Amino acid sequence: MSASGAVPDADQGDAQLAKDVWGTDTFDMNSTLALEDFPIGIARTASLSNEIGLARNSTFISALFSKEAIASRSWGLSVGWQGADPIHQVDGSLVLGGYDAAKTSGNNFTYPISGNTSKGACPGGLVVTIGNIALNLKDGSSPSLLPPSAGSVMQACVDPAFSLLQLPKAIFKSFLDATNHTGEDQLRSVGNNFQGMLFQSQEAYDGDMTISVSPGLDIRIPNHQLILPDYSFNAQGFLTEPDPTTRVLLINSLDGENANDMPVLGRPFLSSSYLFVDQDHAQFALWSGNPTAEKNIIPIGDAATCSPDVGTTTPSSTAPVPAPAPASKNPNADQNINTGGIAGVVVGSLAGIVIVSLLFFRYYRQHRQHRSRQSRKANITKAEKEDLRLSASYLSFKPEMPTDRQPPQELPVERNPGYAVTPYEMAVEPHEMAAGSAGGSLKQGKRDHRAPGERKGKERQGRTERL
Repeated sequence: MSASGAVPDADQGDAQLAKDVWGTDTFDMNSTLALEDFPIGIARTASLSNEIGLARNSTFISALFSKEAIASRSWGLSVGWQGADPIHQVDGSLVLGGYDAAKTSGNNFTYPISGNTSKGACPGGLVVTIGNIALNLKDGSSPSLLPPSAGSVMQACVDPAFSLLQLPKAIFKSFLDATNHTGEDQLRSVGNNFQGMLFQSQEAYDGDMTISVSPGLDIRIPNHQLILPDYSFNAQGFLTEPDPTTRVLLINSLDGENANDMPVLGRPFLSSSYLFVDQDHAQFALWSGNPTAEKNIIPIGDAATCSPDVGTTTPSSTAPVPAPAPASKNPNADQNINTGGIAGVVVGSLAGIVIVSLLFFRYYRQHRQHRSRQSRKANITKAEKEDLRLSASYLSFKPEMPTDRQPPQELPVERNPGYAVTPYEMAVEPHEMAAGSAGGSLKQGKRDHRAPGERKGKERQGRTERL
């Protein structure tokens, strides 16, 4: 490394930088990618860890972009889990030029990067509005730590380099009251989680914490990422055995000269969320986190501008390549990456499934009816065929009326000799009334001197003859 007398940002009056050593060197990313004349600083003052800048003027991000190793000045970060037990430990990941969709859960919320660079402001410009901070106690209750007055919200800075949650003193006091701690002679850690609040192990908080970020993102921090053993590093850089009788709460109470500093959402917040920063569009996005070892790298930007031999991470062949997330002037707007495309694909897929299902049902129904008719024809027995033949023969036979009718009969022209008598005729002699006096009697005509029985027999014979 070649030393250099130039001190970055010396005009800011930071005398601490003048004590450090600055120079340039070749930064080998891998076997195919190297950043020549890359500025390197060696800190001579107390420092807990080495750092690579990823903020607005990041030299590292700009060098990769100019080398066409990444398609955009963007990056995604999952800090992973750092619990005391192996089951609560998950490796983090940093994606340059995109993000890891496998580490996200649910919808994302997009915010503009703040341009305020004044002292005490958020150095990276990742400012959000906190609507509520609540404890999730074992008894099921969720007391709020914010003041009860209406409209109690506050701004906070999302800072991946900060290992704690930095909250106002009033909120920390609300935490002590909700967990039945006095807070007298509160000790702070001087180890890896510097300035974290120390508690006796048996008195340490055993619940979770939920931080609600406007407009509707709830980040629940599990207890195993909020309460940790008090780790520290020795002079050789190795992790020392922590004191088993103490636990550190990853919260720093702002008091004294730092009482007016902006609250900070550091590593505990990011252990349950995913952060994506797009410097090209001056915006960043937050998701609920999904701590997993799986990967689904989504590049952001024009992938055609990347050189194929720079050794960047190759995304899965099935991963979509969305355009950069649209910039948002309103931090309260929920902006999902590629939501319209996803909705269109889902609607189109459902419509196609319905159409194919209807066609298949119609074909299946017709095919089934055809097979049923064929099956009935094939299953006719010999007896049924004979019955059908006889039925057909019967229907084709048309019976005739009998032709052996009797010829018409004539009545006999001869009279019965037994009844050949002369018809009886009335007497033709007229009978006249008597012309005598009024008191005279009727004139009697000729009388029939036959016996009564003979007269009746003759009358009957006459009637029969007339018939």
